[in-house]
Amino acid sequence: TGDDDTTGDDDTTGDDDTTGDDDTGDDDSAGDDDSGDDDDAVGDDDTVGDDDDSTPVPGDSDGDGYAGAAAGGADCDDSNAAVFPGAIEDPGNSIDDDCDGTIDEQLVVAGVAPSSGYLAGGTLVTVTGTGLTALTGATFGSNAAPSVSVTDDTSAQVVSPGGGVGAVDLALSSAFETVTLSGGFQYTGVCSTPATCLDSAVLPVDVQLYTTPGVASAAFDAVVTESGLTDAAGAGAGILAEIGFGPQGWDPTDVTLPDSWTWSPASYSADFGSGDSYSGTVTPVTFGTYMVTFRFSDDGGDYWLYADSDVSTALRTDEMSQLHVTQ
Repeated sequence: TGDDDTTGDDDTTGDDDTTGDDDTGDDDSAGDDDSGDDDDAVGDDDTVGDDDDSTPVPGDSDGDGYAGAAAGGADCDDSNAAVFPGAIEDPGNSIDDDCDGTIDEQLVVAGVAPSSGYLAGGTLVTVTGTGLTALTGATFGSNAAPSVSVTDDTSAQVVSPGGGVGAVDLALSSAFETVTLSGGFQYTGVCSTPATCLDSAVLPVDVQLYTTPGVASAAFDAVVTESGLTDAAGAGAGILAEIGFGPQGWDPTDVTLPDSWTWSPASYSADFGSGDSYSGTVTPVTFGTYMVTFRFSDDGGDYWLYADSDVSTALRTDEMSQLHVTQ
């Protein structure tokens, strides 16, 4: 006992050849390199739960994660792992890569909204069209978009970079092609030079209206004045008008909050003294109280003059109209 040939020695119990040695619990049996290890058994690289064949999709012959049509799946070519629903469409390989029924689908841009935003950048622009799964980048003029997010084959979102006031080309690119919208996006600024701004834009005092989520409000109103344009009968030529709503206390001219306000066209309604009255409705979809105002431009939308109820002071959000969205 305790020697080289008996209990605790090199040949029997506790030694190198029996229980607890190199043959049981060692490199060749349970817990070693052959069972529960990295090579050949459960949990390794070749069987269930490993890196090669874990939870395979039944009927998926090419291993792309989609079952073929013969197995009731949506993979239109189960012999090609590069072809499956949602794959990037190569418009020049004569293959329906994404299994949507169209071969060599081109990148087509149907529209962008909004088509204008603050010169500081940060506007979230939604692109609609077809073939948008392949979209990889966008440039506004010469500046690359900091973010491109594909929703599906018909919709994507890009974030505008900073730029200079005015219209720029909007180029949308995939790995295979680029679609350019000439003058597709317009950078806007706040009119701050009296000599080049419209004379005034004013709201009625303390207007508060009510609506419910998703239902258009009653009409809000504002009056814009520009000598030589609005003092004649009818709408002043070349004046653009928009109505907008945003969170309480958030200044619509603050370029650090580019997506805080939502804008839509407003309509001329009547002459009002030497000015023109415009009206418009807004439709918030969530509960809350919103600030409402108008903005006007006479240079094609490059620079805007924003309205509140006191033209003698600087723009203030507490002098704008309010909309309460309730149940």
